Amino acid sequence: MLFRLCIAFALMAFSSVASPAPQQAAPEPSPLPPQPAAAAPAGAMTVYVSDFDLDFVRRKPSPKPAPRTSPPSKTRSTSRSPSGVPRTGPSASTSESSESESSESSDASAEETPAEQATALVNAVSDNIIRALTEAGYDARRLSAGAALPPQGVRLRGVFAEADEQNRARRLLVGGEPVGPNIILYVGVNNLKNPEQPLYELADPPAPDPGHGPVITVTSYAPAERFELSRDPSGDELKKVASKIAADLAALVAANRLSLAQ
Repeated sequence: MLFRLCIAFALMAFSSVASPAPQQAAPEPSPLPPQPAAAAPAGAMTVYVSDFDLDFVRRKPSPKPAPRTSPPSKTRSTSRSPSGVPRTGPSASTSESSESESSESSDASAEETPAEQATALVNAVSDNIIRALTEAGYDARRLSAGAALPPQGVRLRGVFAEADEQNRARRLLVGGEPVGPNIILYVGVNNLKNPEQPLYELADPPAPDPGHGPVITVTSYAPAERFELSRDPSGDELKKVASKIAADLAALVAANRLSLAQ
């Protein structure tokens, strides 16, 4: 009996030693230190679009036509495209003099002056470029002519031109004498943190011509591109050029990220 009790006590002691100690809960991982915010992507930089340079013929407003007493059989209204090419189109004839007078007044009001055509072309180009830049992720803003330049950012600027008979580039003159079927658009980029460099210079000596703009020479101080447009560019044509400008700017920013950083 005593032997059996000793064996039982020995087994109890062995089991108490062999039983594993209760496991402690694993310590919770300490939270990671807050990471600094990532730098803004290059596409988020501010890009200012200046109104492109464009000349136009300054004319005095034409006098209002005298009212007609008899209705015309058929008339043709004439207007000019933004680049100066005449447009013509038939207008329906009227049977009463009052209708004829209202038709003449509407035709006269529909004919744009060279200044209005130039403004419409500049606005269309600026709007398409800003829209394309915004879709590409840029903070695009327009700089009207004469506005003060911001202290930093990237600026897009340009000039409308055309090639004359001697293949020289001239500033486009809206309302002047068109030379060829196309117009030229020179677009340049410059960093506003650096001193401004000209996109183009006037020829020296100048070659004055009342029917055309002055001869220009595009400089090599700033990156510039050359595009050709029809004399009366469509909306799709302007959109295509604007998309190309935005894509080329993105490539330029990627290649010069440090120099263009704000």
